[in-house]
Amino acid sequence: MSWRLALALGGVACEDQQVVIGVFAPDRPRFTAPQKVATLNDDIARDEDPTLTGDLLEIHFMSERGTSQDIWISRRAGLDSPWETPTVDLAENLNTEDNDDTPAISNDGLRMWFFRGSAERSGIWMSERASRDAPWGEPSYVDALNPGHDDGTQAMNPHVDLPELRAVVGLNGPDTQGWDLAIASRERPQDEWGEFVPLAELNDAGDQLAPFLFDGGRQILFRSGDDLYWARRPGTNDAFEPPQPLEEVNVPDARENDPYLSPDGSILFFSSERSGGTDIYEARRIAP
Repeated sequence: MSWRLALALGGVACEDQQVVIGVFAPDRPRFTAPQKVATLNDDIARDEDPTLTGDLLEIHFMSERGTSQDIWISRRAGLDSPWETPTVDLAENLNTEDNDDTPAISNDGLRMWFFRGSAERSGIWMSERASRDAPWGEPSYVDALNPGHDDGTQAMNPHVDLPELRAVVGLNGPDTQGWDLAIASRERPQDEWGEFVPLAELNDAGDQLAPFLFDGGRQILFRSGDDLYWARRPGTNDAFEPPQPLEEVNVPDARENDPYLSPDGSILFFSSERSGGTDIYEARRIAP
């Protein structure tokens, strides 16, 4: 008699979970060969940092097709419809003459966290909008997501998980080994963020950036060096197990970056240099 039970849980925790009696053991997500999302990419400019609304009908990403690094937006009518030509006009209040990049949008599409390389206040900023059709509001600097800024620590690549209870970033400063991953938590979305805690078990002497946390904080995707990795942990108070590379997504001699996983776990968006430039790709989840 087998005591192994497959359990469909729905939401972000749904497709890659396997429950063994008394043990939580998700399998590493596996994907098909990535395909370039041609409509979103410019042949010359660098396009990266994809982030999508939960319904996958709106994407924000960084592009250098303008005079600086700016956030661009594209929409589509349905999941089987083509992406519209990207525009920077819909993100007018998000962009400045400084570099504005690494956007991370909330599931409902009403809140945005991103990095601004301002000479005055470089770090993580946030903007809100009243509806998906409304313009983005004037961004504000998020002090709680920029720990140690006055002492020379830089925060970048923010990601706030689906319930908005955990924020993960890359930190670089006097107390890091390079770019290191760190996480902050709060009990409710309306609460202030707690202090950042380094994810020491995922950090090494190289650079760890572009984190994407899912499954209630128990699984994470991120970039280490030039490749994308996945790691898991039994609970949010536990350490992550040793990370595993996304072998079917990574290619030699090219940087893979900026993972975004759809809420149902079925589609991975990321950026890659495999074409010679930096472009946005997508890959489909392989069952289970």
